[in-house]
Amino acid sequence: MNKKRKEYVLPLVSQFEKEAKPLDVMMSDNTTIRVFTTKAPADKRNGYTLFIISGWGTVLPSWNELLIDAFKDFDIVYFESREKGSSSFTRKSDRGMYRMALDIKDTITNLKLNESKLVLFGSCIGATTIVYGMVEEMYNPYMPVLLAPPGRFEVPPVLSYLIPISPTFLWSIAKPILRFWVNKFKTEDQKQAAKYLRTIEEADAKRWKRLGLKIVFKRYWKTFPKVKNHVLLIAAERDKMHDAEDTMKVSKMIKNSTYLNLETNSNTHSSVMVDTIREYLPIFEGKN
Repeated sequence: MNKKRKEYVLPLVSQFEKEAKPLDVMMSDNTTIRVFTTKAPADKRNGYTLFIISGWGTVLPSWNELLIDAFKDFDIVYFESREKGSSSFTRKSDRGMYRMALDIKDTITNLKLNESKLVLFGSCIGATTIVYGMVEEMYNPYMPVLLAPPGRFEVPPVLSYLIPISPTFLWSIAKPILRFWVNKFKTEDQKQAAKYLRTIEEADAKRWKRLGLKIVFKRYWKTFPKVKNHVLLIAAERDKMHDAEDTMKVSKMIKNSTYLNLETNSNTHSSVMVDTIREYLPIFEGKN
């Protein structure tokens, strides 16, 4: 019999946060977006910037292992999208996938990043946002890396009907349903469960609803066939949260895609992922 998983949260401050410089970057709609940046040591720098857009509500410590390995030779920009509490999102802030992709463009512009040396790495809805921006010709990165980009964002069936019509004060009722769903059906181990449970605990219900109705409840399948860039498409076929069949479906839609299976969520958030990116850097020369 399996022991019941403990609901615990990750450390409030990760090692990467201690090393990185936080910046509040002004967007073109006057919202500020928090990014964390680091520079690789001069004697080991490979000349590329790894720009990371995490999944919906994902907390930075979820990526600590990957980030600590990556900043050995990459300059890093870790981007916190506007559904996260670090942004200055208000009622007047713009919403929708176009705006989320434009946030990436604004950040690239404001930080004066060289797109010919830019690795745009997105996870889940962050990956779909990268795709949307490329299709809209907002940016043209050297190497787009897409980890399990969804054509639709999965939520528990009951909540998918209740969220659009329910007031946000009912979030306290929804949270136990989400916790049970994550623990029971959507995680491969306790470590992954802990990351998602912290995301649920730190969620801003009003912000999530205002943005989510414009983003999470949309379908993006028709966007993928429009991608002209060559992309590195990553699946974790044992990851219960991100359906590998959906990632395979995306790979068939994006003509110039290279599909890799890294098996587990743990691998995609670790040095295994960084080594994969390093391996493919020379292969992408001249492709975008």
